[in-house]
Parts: sequence; structure tokens; C-alpha cells
Amino acid sequence: MMSFVNLVHLKPLLMVLMAAGGTVGSGVMLSAYGNYGSHKDPGTFAISLSPSSMMVAENTGATSAITVTGVGGFSGTVGLSIVYLGASLTATISPTSVTIPLNGVAHSTLSIKAPTTTGSYSLLVIGLHTNHGATTSSSAEVAVQVISNQDYTITESPSVIIGPNGASNTTTITVTSVNGYTGNVSLTFTAPFGYFTVTGGTNPLRIVSGGAAISTLTITTSTSTALGTYSITVTGTDGTRSHSVTITVQVVDPITPPYINEDLVMNNHTFNNSTMLTVNLQNMGNGTTTVVSYVIRDASGDAWSMTNLNSPIIPVGQTGTAIMFIGSSCPICIYTGITGLFFTFQHGSTYTVTVTTSRNNQFAYTVSY
Repeated sequence: MMSFVNLVHLKPLLMVLMAAGGTVGSGVMLSAYGNYGSHKDPGTFAISLSPSSMMVAENTGATSAITVTGVGGFSGTVGLSIVYLGASLTATISPTSVTIPLNGVAHSTLSIKAPTTTGSYSLLVIGLHTNHGATTSSSAEVAVQVISNQDYTITESPSVIIGPNGASNTTTITVTSVNGYTGNVSLTFTAPFGYFTVTGGTNPLRIVSGGAAISTLTITTSTSTALGTYSITVTGTDGTRSHSVTITVQVVDPITPPYINEDLVMNNHTFNNSTMLTVNLQNMGNGTTTVVSYVIRDASGDAWSMTNLNSPIIPVGQTGTAIMFIGSSCPICIYTGITGLFFTFQHGSTYTVTVTTSRNNQFAYTVSY
């Protein structure tokens, strides 16, 4: 498959095209050269690209649709090829020739693979048709801006909050580095006007390469908020990068279902080793309780968090055991804080353990090693 045209071989053609009044630059170039003699003018054709400019992440692919349109009674086969302008991309055309019916249209596809170096690139798609010693040509340029593929993801936990009007609940927003992304992500919130307030949380979040940062938001409904389902959008932005998550808030009648008062008391704790902690919790509330996540913080605020803890269900009045890990014992945990400072429990140190239940209630305890 032909994927490019050597500039040395193309040079005579380009010189003739420019002498005929065409330009090899942005836009479309239409020219014809040769001696028709007594032959009727066969018309010409035009090449267009869609899109003609694009932004592509490094080491990823993109396509542009090539449209070849017959003009002035043109029909015939047009060969398509590529000329690189400056630094080269990896690009191919398929198919490399198209047949145009009388005053008709034919299509091909330009496929581009971006290099691993960011910057501005461009290339020229040229079409040639020869008939009775005359060559007709057209060209179109595509501009490619190669951008970094570093990015971040944004997630929420929980994504659904259920409660009566006038209540406050929290949700945790986690922003995680992708492909070595480092930067500051600013959080903005879109909530139904007059019905909700969103407060608290760290903003902006500083993300380091391979790391993550957490912001805990408090969502409060008005006492006059009507029963129903609402959506709050949390958007993280850094320059041109922007990602959003949606939190669903269901405002329900406080009488139905009955209000569950959760109350978890820590009876005792055990440090099994330098990365494992066992906490025994007694349910002193009026409903069954399940612990779904935990955060362990040292005195400097560095923290390990687990958002999908597989904890036992604790009936009213009974005790359940939650086993918590940090450091190398918890590869799926999220670490926030100063890199390398808090990877094991240290003798003589005190830590704060915060657990969150399935009803999004939080309880904090102090433990000493």
C-alpha cells in the first residue's frame, strides 16, 4: 500500500503546479498541466479533509475523511498520496486511489499515528489524474497538534445519597493521576439553585505522578427542598483537561423509611503487624450497620484509604471486626500526603481511624501503636 510520496520525486510536479498558479499550503490546490490539443477540457477535481486540523494525544491514532469531488464534467481515477511538511508523522491512505463518476464524489481515509513528541505537525494529501498526456492535481493540508497523553480520572463515593430534606451528607471525590500526570485540579460544583449547598473539601487538589488526592464534600439540602431526585455535577479542571462525575441526591420522606441512628463504638484494637490493624466495633445504634470504607491518618495528615472494604454486617448490640491494611499490604489502597513518609505503623505513634458506613455516616477513633 502506498503511504507517502518521496519529496525528491515530487519536486518537479510541485514546481509545475506552482508555476501554474497553485500553492502548496493550507487549503486546497487545484491545477492541471499538459497539452490537451483538440481534446475537450476534461474538468478537474477538488480534495477536502474533514477534519483539516486536529488535536491528538501522543502515541495515539486519529483519522480524517478524504473527499474527492469532480468539477466541470470530470470523471476518472485519482491516485492519492502524502507529502510530509517538516517533521513527519506516521500516516497512511486507504484506498490510495478512487474512481469518480461524472461530477461525482469519492471517499478515502487518512489515518494518522501521533509520535511520542508533542508539537505541531502537518502533511499534504495530493491527488493526481492523468488523461491523454494531461495531469490534473489537487491537494489539501491537515494540521495536527500532538498533545501530552497525561491525564487524570475523577471518581465519587458514594455516588447516590439518600436522606430527608434539611440533612447533610458527605461524598468523597478522588482524583487519580494517569500516565504520570502531575498538576493542580480545581473542583467546581453545579447544583440545583436554592435547594442544595456544597461545602468543604480541599480545592484545588495537588496531584503527583502516579498518585491521587481526595476531597470530602458536604452536601446539605434545604428544609424546603421538595421530595424527589436531584443531580449535582462535580467537575475537575486543569487547563484544557476537564472531567466530571454526577452525584444523585434522593430527598425522601423522613418518616418513611424510619430513621436509623447509627452508633459504632470501638471496644478494642490490635496492631497485627506494621501494616495491619484489627478494630472491633460494637453497634450501639438502632439498625444493622455495615462499614464500607476506612481512612487511617498519621499525625501529619498523611493517609491510607480503602473505599471498598469487605466488612461484616454488624447487627444491633453486637460486635464486628474490621481488618485494615496500609502500605505494601494494601495495593488497592489510595495514599495521600508526603510521598514515602507513612508506609508502616511506627511504635509510639498515634493514628486516627475514620470508618464510613453504607449509610454514609462516619465515626473516628484514635489508636496508638
